[in-house]
Amino acid sequence: MNQEEKQALRQYVPGAIADELDRNDEIISEEREVSVLFADIRGYSSISENRKAEEVFEIVNRYTETVSAVVRRHGGSVVEFNGDGMMAVFGAPRELAAKEKAAVEAGRAIVREVGEIEIDEAGPENLTLSVGVGVATGNAFVGNIRAVDRMIWSAIGNTTNRAARLEGLTRPLDVPMVIDDFTQQAAGNACEGFVQRDDVSIKGIRKTVTIHILEE
Repeated sequence: MNQEEKQALRQYVPGAIADELDRNDEIISEEREVSVLFADIRGYSSISENRKAEEVFEIVNRYTETVSAVVRRHGGSVVEFNGDGMMAVFGAPRELAAKEKAAVEAGRAIVREVGEIEIDEAGPENLTLSVGVGVATGNAFVGNIRAVDRMIWSAIGNTTNRAARLEGLTRPLDVPMVIDDFTQQAAGNACEGFVQRDDVSIKGIRKTVTIHILEE
């Protein structure tokens, strides 16, 4: 494969994965401690309801460009976008020092920068996007998942599930960001302004947990 073909393919592969493939022949699949971040646009159905498809596409495109730039700037790897949702990993495929701090700082930047995206610039209210972010840290199995026509790099396990559940808590709690206790303890001063909540029930997790929320 020539350089031009490689550059064309890089447009369809997460940047961190493409960089790793440039260095090695394959991505190693293994269990590793990582910080996983989920982000999701608030009120996406309402935003989409009265807009043309191309208008929604433009809004989502601006959102994905914003959050992917934030993740890359903080050393993370975007795993996937699913409409209004995004999953990113910090600490894989390459190890990242202070991955918890990086994930929290990225989450705070996503909340701030997505909140600056105007979606009705010509309207009287200048409405902006808002987002919910969840971060969890722990072991996950990271590596390639085989599909029929390609390999999909991802992180799988309880840590990923927990991060998704924490993001889901941002709606009923009406806060922009929720992180788990492990992340908070490791991230240090990056968690300034977070408030601890004990004995919180999370769907799919039998034991109550301690979480930390960023209030607006």
